[in-house]
Amino acid sequence: MRVGNSHFCFPSRLLGTPGCPTGRPSPRPRKHDAEGSVLHLELLVAVGPDVYQAHEEDTERYVLTNLNMGSELLRDPSLGAQFRVHLVKMIILTQPAAHPGLYYGADEQCRVAFGPPAVACTFAREDLDMCQALSCHTNPLDQSSCSRLLVPLLDGTECGLEKWCSKGHCRSLAELTPMGAVHGHWSGWGPPSPCSRSCGGGVVTRRRQCNNPRPAFGGRACVGADLQAEMCNTQGSPWVSVGQHPPVARARASPARPSVQTFGCDGKMDSQLVPDACQVCGGDNSTCSPQNGSFSGGRAREYVTFLTLGPNLTGVYIANHRPLFTHLAVRIRGRYIVAGNSSISASTTHPSLLEDRRVQYRVTLTEDRLPRLEEIRIRGPTQEDMEIQVYRRYGEEYGDLTQPDITFTYFRPKRRQPWAWAAMRGSCSVSCGAGLRWVTYSCLDQAGNQQVEAALCGGDLRPEAWPESCNPQPCPPHWAAGDFGPCSVSCGGGLQERAWRCVEAQGAVLRTLPPARCAALAPRPAEVDTCNPQPCPTGWEVSDACSLACGADLATQNVTCVQGADGPKAPMTAGPCSTDKPPALEPCTETACPPGGGHVSEHEGGSENGEDRFPVASQPEGEDVGLMELRFVCVDSGLRTPVQEELCDVASKPENRREVCRAALCPAWWETRALASCPVTCGGGRVPLAVRCVRMDHGRTVPLPHSKCWPAPRPGPLEDCSPEPCPARWRYKLAACSVSCGGGVVRRILYCARARGEDKDEEILPDAQCRGLPRPRQQEPCSLEPCPPRWKVTSLGPCSASCGLGTATRSVTCMRLHQGQDTEVDGAACAALARPRASIPCIVADCTYRWHVSTWTQCSVSCGDGIQRRRDTCLGPQAQGPMPADFCQHLPKPSTVQSCWAGPCTGQATLSPAPPEEAPAPGQTTAAAAGAAPEWPQRRAGLLSPAPGPQERPAESSYVPSCFPCVCSRQHLEPTGTIDMRGPGRADCAVAIGRPLGEVVALQVLESSLNCSAGEMLLLWGRLMWRKTCRKLSGSTFLSKANTLVVRQRRVRSGGGVLLRYSSRPAPGTFHRECDVQLFGPRGKIESPSMSADGRDAAGCRIFIDVAPTARIAIHALATHTDTGPEGTDASYILIRDLHSLRTATFRRQQALYWESEGSQAEMEFSQGFLETHSLRGQYWTLRWSAGAGQGPALASSPGASLS
Repeated sequence: MRVGNSHFCFPSRLLGTPGCPTGRPSPRPRKHDAEGSVLHLELLVAVGPDVYQAHEEDTERYVLTNLNMGSELLRDPSLGAQFRVHLVKMIILTQPAAHPGLYYGADEQCRVAFGPPAVACTFAREDLDMCQALSCHTNPLDQSSCSRLLVPLLDGTECGLEKWCSKGHCRSLAELTPMGAVHGHWSGWGPPSPCSRSCGGGVVTRRRQCNNPRPAFGGRACVGADLQAEMCNTQGSPWVSVGQHPPVARARASPARPSVQTFGCDGKMDSQLVPDACQVCGGDNSTCSPQNGSFSGGRAREYVTFLTLGPNLTGVYIANHRPLFTHLAVRIRGRYIVAGNSSISASTTHPSLLEDRRVQYRVTLTEDRLPRLEEIRIRGPTQEDMEIQVYRRYGEEYGDLTQPDITFTYFRPKRRQPWAWAAMRGSCSVSCGAGLRWVTYSCLDQAGNQQVEAALCGGDLRPEAWPESCNPQPCPPHWAAGDFGPCSVSCGGGLQERAWRCVEAQGAVLRTLPPARCAALAPRPAEVDTCNPQPCPTGWEVSDACSLACGADLATQNVTCVQGADGPKAPMTAGPCSTDKPPALEPCTETACPPGGGHVSEHEGGSENGEDRFPVASQPEGEDVGLMELRFVCVDSGLRTPVQEELCDVASKPENRREVCRAALCPAWWETRALASCPVTCGGGRVPLAVRCVRMDHGRTVPLPHSKCWPAPRPGPLEDCSPEPCPARWRYKLAACSVSCGGGVVRRILYCARARGEDKDEEILPDAQCRGLPRPRQQEPCSLEPCPPRWKVTSLGPCSASCGLGTATRSVTCMRLHQGQDTEVDGAACAALARPRASIPCIVADCTYRWHVSTWTQCSVSCGDGIQRRRDTCLGPQAQGPMPADFCQHLPKPSTVQSCWAGPCTGQATLSPAPPEEAPAPGQTTAAAAGAAPEWPQRRAGLLSPAPGPQERPAESSYVPSCFPCVCSRQHLEPTGTIDMRGPGRADCAVAIGRPLGEVVALQVLESSLNCSAGEMLLLWGRLMWRKTCRKLSGSTFLSKANTLVVRQRRVRSGGGVLLRYSSRPAPGTFHRECDVQLFGPRGKIESPSMSADGRDAAGCRIFIDVAPTARIAIHALATHTDTGPEGTDASYILIRDLHSLRTATFRRQQALYWESEGSQAEMEFSQGFLETHSLRGQYWTLRWSAGAGQGPALASSPGASLS
């Protein structure tokens, strides 16, 4: 669509043109379903630079003047509908080199062409040039189909990474003609979003896009944030954060560097403040005190309150660690919000997740789907009293496993004092890195927030000052040198080393850096230094050997004069050693001797066999006395090993000698002995012990007082035994009995467990560990005692009336339940009980008028499609005879005509009858007097039968105008079916599929052998739009937008074709109105629709008529005035539209009308004014298709009808 002198292009959602200058005509407008006959055109106007140069500042006024002129032309009533033109946006291109695609991407172009839901298609094939045609998903939820408009995308549309559309082709920057870079600019800020919360603090945001224009051809992206956020609806709560999840607003500084900004609990962005445990924003937990406790009691089969929560409590946490046979419950004002019905509750939140002070209850399950942990969390502050209860299934006699194991904690607010100690923080101890500062406390007036005298806070003890860490700013890297290690020698000059590294302080942690980072700031510290330079002194070196292996003796010492040092020692032949030479014999003690009488010491020299034996007398308390011989040997001072004496100064060698030595007492220890055997064989038990203090004396154990074993710890009186785990086995607990008497069953709750110790405790295991072990029975009998007798109704007789109120007699017997069966007993046993009445009122059906129908007649044809009929009769309450039909008019009238299929015909089938003789020929006008009934065609009696209702349809295909082959030209009305269009036959074959309003048709191609290169194709007609396809059909699926679909196959050769399967499904959205009616079949009755009482049909109502695809439709009807309003107003009309040619006829006022279609689909639209003042009755039938039918519709009407 072009206006003026081809300077403008008007892309329109209804006109279907997505972009500017293509020179192509626009498709026909589509009707907007929301407002009846008013069509809305939404226009995007792009003004070329030549227009701007001619009009400059008056460009906008010039464009709007032309639009107003075109808008007035579209309001002409002769068009049959009113058009409303809406200017969505105007773009004025001031420079000739502008690229429209930089302002409108592929998604925007799709929305302009196909409507707001449309988005651009994406293609996996890289060789497919998306710039050649606009390809869009008209339904974003259906990515299987892609609608194309043969219009190239706007120049400048981004089509890939660093690629843009240019003259219908996708090109990179190197392939484009040299052009300047286009830097991105922000669009205006969009409208603010609704507040995220209605109260308690929410977030409102608004965004802008970097598309005015988009960055292209190497240009820069937009700089700045694309999102703004601020707090809203803060009444009722000063913060918006919930728990540890504050609201998040994302702001991108650039597309490549995302960042996240959060609101603090004070409502300020990035304040980093969060509520403390007392729910004080930024608090230090000083305004409340923690409370905790536990509970493991309760009573069987009762709810017991163990904790009552008052108002203003925070941080409530309650956990039940043993919920297998117990569970928690919460009650508020006498009403349970968690559990309360003697069974564990599912996880829930009260009142909702959006509430700040909600109660959260969670159940954690094991792998076997058994409850493992119950938790209740209340962030608080609480507003009212809450009762926390526990329910026990079993009593104390069943052991600890049936007891609850509950722990709870919460915070209670402290009583606010007028004066309180407040923390005062001093300066940091360092200027960089991690330091400390002292926190002291001063008396603070909490009302005025001012320091006062300390005496006013005398009632409370001043808190102790304490240091806290502080980090003013990070320190630069520096050398960290360790202390010097030990010197290599103690005298005579040595070396000592130390380690060093380059570090940087990060809080309290030093992070090691490469040495180069510190080398530029300071020189590296020294690694090695000298130490102990003083000369070493001289002295005697003594080596000794004790004569006894244990006990006391005399040791012989070998004394050598050496130069003292930490390294190898050099013997000195003279001089520096002092005259204080060590003694030759010294007492020595090796180890305590074992028990026995005396000991023998061995030494060199003496008797003939080289041994001297010295008897040692026994001493009391196990003490042993012996001799220690001191001997002197020549040793190598470096290796510390004996060498030949010639290497030492033999003249100065001391004499060997002996001394008395005494051994030490043996140590005392604790001796234990078990007093009994282990009480268990597995799972861990304990045995009592006898404990005493003893010492070994001459080979025997001597008991001692317990104090002699001090400080060794005394063993306990019990010792663990048999620690190996017991084997797993099936155990069970009993549930409630199914009955209280008479013999029932009780279910066993099985679980896998093993014994643990001797206190009857057990450990519950996963069921997998008991797999393969014999399982106990799932149930056992219970409550075997017989029940007391009772009255029971055993049978009920028939009702005395077939409709309306009657009476029925029933049998009442005295019964007793015993061993699971009811047994009849003497009625005297139930004499004390109220006996039920033997006669009771009954009603089988209401006594009202109803339609009665006969059986269907045989099919009217021997082959192909025919019809069946049945008769309907109105019957009264007593069904004694037929009544006038007016008595049943308030009831839906059953269908009396339906189609039937008598099998395929062997030859050419006969077409539908020609238009009735009484009907005017095409092009003629039928005039009828006002109020006169039309002369209905009487050629076939079936024409007067009523048409199916809005959702009624024939059970089989309705119309076969030709059987060449019989599959062609059929109308399929079943919910699902298969259509085989293969094999020999005519080149053009069409079938129709129809479903009730509110459904859509899904079509799947099972097999295709079409020759696409030869021009063969498959065409799909779904309201107002053809879709043509051929390639890759097998396995593809198509979804219609409406409840009807016409499938047409075109072939150029004999054989081949497609095999289709169709099905119906509910429509995702509705295009029809509530009062619309759908008619199928070769003929039927037409009546004006009924409008709803609530006025929701202000746009009018429609009747859709669909017949076989190669037939035409003839309509003959009479419109009469109902005298309820003015006649002949412009708002009172009927539109009959041929959906194939889009030709429309308009009928007004009271008249008889006759109309013929060119195709197989027609739409009758009744305005609201017509339905309020007129009524219409008539019928339709099918006509033969002729070659001239495609040249234009044959229309006829009474005087006053207008055509468009």
